[in-house]
Amino acid sequence: MNVTVRFFIFDLPPDFANAEFELNDGATVNDVLDRCLEVFGQRQVSMKESELRTATIVVGAKWLGPNDMVSDGDIINIIRPMDGG
Repeated sequence: MNVTVRFFIFDLPPDFANAEFELNDGATVNDVLDRCLEVFGQRQVSMKESELRTATIVVGAKWLGPNDMVSDGDIINIIRPMDGG
């Protein structure tokens, strides 16, 4: 299955593009996040794994948890929480 990931993370480089992943059927949000960490390493983006794993994950209007399954064609939005108060 194929999914697209859109990153809404304020400190990524301006030219950081969306990512497209081919995943096995039955893949979960955790599988997507694992692939994101690989991409961050390849593109030399420093982000703590804990920051990515605590991000808000949204598909359409539905918030997903780490063990929720993703589907072919999903557009997965990753929204990192802002620091501050």
